[in-house]
Amino acid sequence: MNETNLKITKKCPYCNRIIVGRTDKVFCDDKCRNNFYYRVNNEQKTYIRAINKILLKNRGILRTVNPFGRTSVTKRCLEELEFDFNCFTGIHKTKKGKLYYLVYDQAYSIDDDEKVSLVVFYRDAQSVIG
Repeated sequence: MNETNLKITKKCPYCNRIIVGRTDKVFCDDKCRNNFYYRVNNEQKTYIRAINKILLKNRGILRTVNPFGRTSVTKRCLEELEFDFNCFTGIHKTKKGKLYYLVYDQAYSIDDDEKVSLVVFYRDAQSVIG
């Protein structure tokens, strides 16, 4: 069988039209390529914006409740302010084994008695987490 008789037809992933031209061509034209990657990037950015919105809201709540760098509040107090305990930027474990959840520079630890310890966490300087 002759190789020229075997034609591979590729379709544009954006508009589904048959691609004409080079064999390594992925999109039918620049417009489809731009639209495809705009849609992909926009979906990712929308997701990231939603997460950042929650993180910034959490940080604002912690800063409001903890203006002096170290305090303790009830878990219910944070819940009433619509604090999202599932969204944080990191976890810090102290030498004593206590877990602090970081929201950027703010940190909180849920104690056994439904109290929440709040502290400011400085990565470059010495932490106030003890």
